[in-house]
Amino acid sequence: MTQETGTQLVKRGLAEMLKGGVIMDVVDPEQARIAEDAGAVAVMALERVPADIRRDGGVARMSDPEMIAGIQEAVTIPVMAKARIGHFVEAQILEALGVDYVDE
Repeated sequence: MTQETGTQLVKRGLAEMLKGGVIMDVVDPEQARIAEDAGAVAVMALERVPADIRRDGGVARMSDPEMIAGIQEAVTIPVMAKARIGHFVEAQILEALGVDYVDE
């Protein structure tokens, strides 16, 4: 029997679970654990937080896959990660890592 993942039922259920909750931006596994302990419903794995990126005039890029994997191992709540708009290879990498949501 093959296991089906990413079905519409699963996707809707996860979105409903996150509704009204706090999704914390985190840059390492320790921050992810703190966010989970504080009641976050999910974490967004980032290299740098958006305020720092804007301050430095930078562009948000996909985070290092090893860092994302470390965050996934550290928490039991859903882990989200960003891919640049139109960069489908980044999205495929994130999908292969098993992130719960890909933000573009």
